[in-house]
Amino acid sequence: MRRFPPCQTGWRLASTGLLLAASFFSGMTDSASLAQEPPGVGQGYTDTPQLPNQMWRVHDKYRPRPAVVAPGEQPGSPPSDATVLFDGTQLDAWRKAGTDQPAGWKVEEGSMVAQGGSGSIETKESFGDVQLHLEWSAPEPPRGEGQGRGNSGVIFMGRYEVQVLDSFQSDTYADGQAASIYGQFPPQVNAMRAPGQWQVYDIVFEAPRFDGDKLARPAKVTVFHNGVLVQHATEMIGQMAHQQIAPYVAHPPKGPLLLQDHGDPVRFRNIWIRPLREEIDPWLTFPAGQGAGHGKKVVLIAGDEEYRSEESLPMLADLLAKKHGFQCSVLFPIHPETGTVDPNYGRNIPGTHLLEDADLMIIATRFRHLPDWQMKPIVDFVERGGAVIGLRTATHAFNYPGDSESPYKDWSFNSGKWPGGFGQQILGDTWVNHHGNHKVEATRGIVAPGAADSALLKGVENVFGPSDVYGITHLPKDSQVLLLGQVLTGMNPTDPPVEGNKNDPMMPLAWTRVIPRDNGSANRVFCTTMGASVDLANEGLRRLVVNACYWATGLEDAIPAKSDVEIEGKFEPTFYGFHPGDHFKNQRLKPVDFLLR
Repeated sequence: MRRFPPCQTGWRLASTGLLLAASFFSGMTDSASLAQEPPGVGQGYTDTPQLPNQMWRVHDKYRPRPAVVAPGEQPGSPPSDATVLFDGTQLDAWRKAGTDQPAGWKVEEGSMVAQGGSGSIETKESFGDVQLHLEWSAPEPPRGEGQGRGNSGVIFMGRYEVQVLDSFQSDTYADGQAASIYGQFPPQVNAMRAPGQWQVYDIVFEAPRFDGDKLARPAKVTVFHNGVLVQHATEMIGQMAHQQIAPYVAHPPKGPLLLQDHGDPVRFRNIWIRPLREEIDPWLTFPAGQGAGHGKKVVLIAGDEEYRSEESLPMLADLLAKKHGFQCSVLFPIHPETGTVDPNYGRNIPGTHLLEDADLMIIATRFRHLPDWQMKPIVDFVERGGAVIGLRTATHAFNYPGDSESPYKDWSFNSGKWPGGFGQQILGDTWVNHHGNHKVEATRGIVAPGAADSALLKGVENVFGPSDVYGITHLPKDSQVLLLGQVLTGMNPTDPPVEGNKNDPMMPLAWTRVIPRDNGSANRVFCTTMGASVDLANEGLRRLVVNACYWATGLEDAIPAKSDVEIEGKFEPTFYGFHPGDHFKNQRLKPVDFLLR
């Protein structure tokens, strides 16, 4: 694949795939719905300078127009894209913090009122970067002094607090009064109204960013209190704490909004929130086009320093979105120092939280050791019965050191407690060996006995890959083998098979499994030990993988007689092999550089 820094080359897309050009703008509230917005192909230019670090030119006519949002009818009322968390009537959006129990606060006269001793409440939904509007009122007449007077808090992600307190003509420490970042930064001014009157907070919160366990960017907060700017992009020191400094601890990119029960009957009303999109996220999102897969969400996870899944998965996502209607996101291994794609760095794949509402995970990682907060969404997805497609090195997707204290260490390819980890237990086998001679003997796919009528093999012909056959020795009896791997004497599709025991018998090359779950669901699993980026230049293999996406998401009846797997754009994959040291780090490639040109 040829890749160019976006500041050095321009490119255009056909109008049918236009919105895919915006694929890396992944923080959209609903990227699938954006695909229905009128594409911006009217006024604009195609010959202006390229904008630095963007895929767009100045005044680019192909740049998608922003989605239309209707503002609120009155000041403080929610715009059309806001999520209303409290409308004055019920607490359905809330629960008791840290539990699945109903929120224990009282609703009266259009307000919800903190009930001392009932516990803090939190939203059932999780959020990252947001705009929040909230109105609150301290008790009238006032009771208590200092921190004992109308105390509550607005706590983002359950960790980062903007203080709620009756600070009207009442003394307390500066970093604990209303609109302070509790324990860290006082507000620039005290903009309090008197007790019993409604206070208005308009807050923009930017969640911290982590690379693995390392803080990459602190949380930021901007607060307007009664229309007065009192915090301006204030960088938080760490998590909230009383009488101490609490450092940052790596956590998922989204968390609930919490309102604190501090024992005082503080009232709240008119609460709404708007998730904000980050201009450039470290993953690619491909809005769904037309096709049978419309309404299904696929997350593709790259991270293989040998077989170039960072090249092949964007191509596959482009194909699935444009030709078959799946909404796709592609995640990449990102180096924490450069913020660029580096498959040699095995500790960071941002965006795994996108699996929370996904239908299918396509994984092509090798020996990853992810931090727990990135690994948890993968584990949760599998354990709830999500569909899984594993390519090539996914059989040894994870590798935890022997002294690891992670709760997910047994997902490692060499686990003894959960034999073979994710690869063996979910996909069907872990890493065994190179059965074919690596880089010498290529692979031809042969239809397995009894598999010819499988829907997954519709239109699948002449499967070939320059990668070698893997050894498979643990495949469970519930597996349905589709293809066998014939070891060839050379690296060309016309080379004859080798003679002897390498092909007698042949190793399984592609198979399916269905794994029942206690919740009544079941993992539909497809795995193939092919899947190097150069393998996926083969039309037959691409069609098999596309058909597998239909089957895995329950759309087997919609598999076409011959799925469209034509690649739009140049797909020129790099031949597989390792690059030592800082090769990828020094290339400083961003996810956008892997889009097809």
